[in-house]
This record gives sequence, C-alpha cells and structure tokens, in this order.
Amino acid sequence: MAQDTVSVTNPALQEATKKSTIAWRADLEALFNHAKDRFPDVVWEVGEGDDTEQEVWGHKAIVYARAPPSFQARYFSFRPNPYASSPPPTTSALSLDLSSSRTPSPTSLAPSAAPTNTLLRISTSINPALFSNELEYLYTGQGFGEAFEFLYDSSESTPNEADAEELRIDKLRKDLVFMWRSRLYSDVRISLTGNFSSSSNHENTTAIFSSHRFILVSRSQYFHTALLSWPNKQDHQMLTLPSPPFTPASLHFTLGFIYTGTLIFSHRSYDLDTAFHIMRSSIYLSLSTLYDEIQARIVQEMMHGLFHAFLPFPEYERLTAGSWGTGGCRCRQCARRAPRILEFSLADDVKNQLLERGARRALVGLFGEGWCTSEFAALSPKLRDGLLKGLGKRTTPQNAFALVSAAEHALARLGAVIDAWSGDVKEMILAARKTIDECVCSQPEACFSSPEWNDIMERDGVAFEDAERVEWIMASVSRGVDERNAAPLYQTLVSSILLRPHTTETDAPMLSPTSHVRVQV
Repeated sequence: MAQDTVSVTNPALQEATKKSTIAWRADLEALFNHAKDRFPDVVWEVGEGDDTEQEVWGHKAIVYARAPPSFQARYFSFRPNPYASSPPPTTSALSLDLSSSRTPSPTSLAPSAAPTNTLLRISTSINPALFSNELEYLYTGQGFGEAFEFLYDSSESTPNEADAEELRIDKLRKDLVFMWRSRLYSDVRISLTGNFSSSSNHENTTAIFSSHRFILVSRSQYFHTALLSWPNKQDHQMLTLPSPPFTPASLHFTLGFIYTGTLIFSHRSYDLDTAFHIMRSSIYLSLSTLYDEIQARIVQEMMHGLFHAFLPFPEYERLTAGSWGTGGCRCRQCARRAPRILEFSLADDVKNQLLERGARRALVGLFGEGWCTSEFAALSPKLRDGLLKGLGKRTTPQNAFALVSAAEHALARLGAVIDAWSGDVKEMILAARKTIDECVCSQPEACFSSPEWNDIMERDGVAFEDAERVEWIMASVSRGVDERNAAPLYQTLVSSILLRPHTTETDAPMLSPTSHVRVQV
C-alpha cells in the first residue's frame, strides 16, 4: 500500500492517473516481496543441487493468470482447479464480457479438482535468483529486462522501450482483470445489502463480489486491517461493506481500480451518481489515488474542466481577466450537473473544497439559461443566495451588457416552462437583473465604454442580434434610472452615444440619423 490516507493535493487528470499507476506498481512489488505474509498458497523450493536451496512464496492465481505455458510446464506442473473454491458466478464475474479483455498468455492446462485451501509445495532445480526474477515479472511486469520475449515465447519486437513498457503495463492489467473476473483461486467474498433498484421496489437485495485477499491487503489499508485480523483457517471468507457509501456499480469500479491501478480497465462507463459513490468509497477505504483520479475525472471528463476548478482564485482571475462566462463550458450537460456537484461537495462526509470551488464558479458562469433547470431550482435557498452574491461580484461594467442578455434569455426560456420550480428560478433571475440594472445606471460611462458596446456602435447596430441587445440594454436603463443617477446617466447617453464623433469623419456623429441604436436611445 503506497498510500493509506486521502491526499490533500489536487492533481489534474494526467498527474492523477500517473500517480495511480506508480502506486499500483509499487503495491504489486511489495506484494511480491512480502508474499509469504500475504495469504500465499504455493511455495517453491528452488536450488541447483547444493546447499543454496531457498523458498520462494507466491500465489497460484497470479501464476495461472499471468504465466505462459513454458513457465507453467517447468515450475507449475500440476493440474489445478482454480475455480474449485469459488461460488457460482457473482456480480464481479458477470459485469463484463471476459472474452474481449483476456490476453492469450495463460496456460492451456486443463483444470481438475484439487484442494485450494492447503499450501502447495513444489521443488524445482533452478538458480533461486533467476527464478525469483521470473516470478517477480509475473507480479509487476518489470524487473526481467530483455528476457520478456523469452519468458513469453514471443518474437515480436516493439519500436522502443517506452512502447514496450506500455505494452507490459497493459498486459499486466488485462491479466489481473481476468484473474479477478474469472475468480481464479478467489478466497474472499464481499457482500453489499441494500435497495439498489431504480424502480419503486423498495426490497433489499444482496450483491456478492469475489476477490483475492492478497490483492486487497496489498492495495488498501482498510482491507489490510480487516482481513489480517481474520483467522487463516477460514477457507472462503465473507466481508460485508456498508451501503451507502458502496453500491454494486461503485464497488465494481473500486475493485477494478484496486486490481489495475486505473478506472479505465473496461469498456463499461459510469454516471455522475456512481462517480460520487466511487469517491465516497475511496474515502471509506483510504484509497488516496482513487480519490484523486475520480475527482480529476469528474472535473475534466464529466464537467469539461469545471471552470478550471484546479486553479486557485488569483490564477483563475489572470486567466479570465475578470470576464464573466468565459472561464468554462456552458453546455446543457454541465448546467444540469453543476448543482449536483455543489451539493455533493458540501456533504458532511465529502467536504471537497476543490469541487465546491469549481461548482460555484460554474454556476455563476452559467447564469441565464444555465439556471433554468430543475437541478438548480432544487438547491437550498442558502446556496442559491450564495450564488446570487457570487454573481454580484461578477456584475461589473465589463460584464454588465452580457449579463443583461443572459437574464433576458433566461426569462424567455422560463416563459415556456410550466413546472412549479420555474417560479423560484424566475425570482432569482429577476433579483440578479435588478443588480445588473443598478450597475448599468450607476456606472454608465464605464458600461457604455465597454468593448461590447463599442462593437455595436461601430456596426451602427446593423448586426442581426444588435437590435434585440440594444432594446434589452435600454430597458435595463429604464428600470435602473432614479433620482441619484439620472443626471450622469443622461449625460453619458448623449455624449457617449448620440453625439459620439465618427472615428474617421470628425464633423459627423458615429451613429447615422436612421440608426436603430439612436432610435432606441
């Protein structure tokens, strides 16, 4: 177990997956080095006929899943039944089609009945160091150098060492997934009991996963503590995990990660709810690399960056230059997921500041049609008020006219919604629009000097969307004008719009006499 506590760092996806792989390989190396203490079921007595005989401990499942026929014929020459101790197929075995993920290296020996709860002793004549190196390769995919081709009876060559390393990692992962899903010499079962159905049926069901104690104790401090406290005399043990946080789907991906060091170990995908359960599972099992990887995948794959959630505020401000709505994705999927991520990040058993930061940024950036969802309306009043305050900080002259347009688009969309939640959202949009109107009328010179307004003026308001935008802006002026701002507002409208000189013809105003902008003002 390379890591046993949830990390406080926030690596992005590439860094998170790299750390996951490094920790996984380190754990497998530790498993090989300490195989004698981690539920071994085979020991080789190796030597070359002199006094150098040594014991090398291992696990039948690794050899059966990983070793080529040549290795098994020399050092594993018995006819095992790797499934003898396993129950009927379980969730972990049936989740995916095994045929597409199996690599062709395992033995062709036909299984036959054999006891699996006893230690198998095999004597063989070979240099102990050489045998140990070969066995280490089966566990880790490394440490055997150029003998890889010899060991696997392969004459194939790879373009370079980097490609060869990737192939070795990929093969190791596929072999371990095969070992897990086919329950090779599995010696522990994990059960979940709960209501896992999405239908109205509230009856509890139990899901059973088969696994290997030597893998679990090597990869998770929780399993290390739980399994090593059990008497070794028990043959096939049952471990019960709570639901929540675990669900059959989240446990499937958690176990897959434990075996392979990655969440991308199959073609099966997971939704946002399952991602939340995976993160909670990683906290429960103290799997920091899984925590970092699922966090990064939520941010970068499911939320398209979540408005640069990994960037601290100063860097985010430098990137966006204070511009509203430009720091992230505003697609419909992100709009529906962002409120759920904010609620999840604030849960007592999660408290994830990075996801909270990204979700708050996203929801401020999604103001407008992005707020017109039932998920947004379901947020608590306290959270919605907090988002209004966050939007207020972005309501600056630089952003005022873009926010005016966003508010009008939202109100138009809500006009076609008949669901009860639309009333709460409309109330928030109107509250935000009031703040925007106040910004426009209290800082008119800055607002009407913004690049967005300058573009409209230079086009003389002839672009397709200009007429509507100018109409909305003038409506904002009408709503926000009062005794305090009327005079400077009037002065700005006259000097900065109606009498603004042309950029090339100094004696003429910028707006033509028939300009739609002039008419609206």
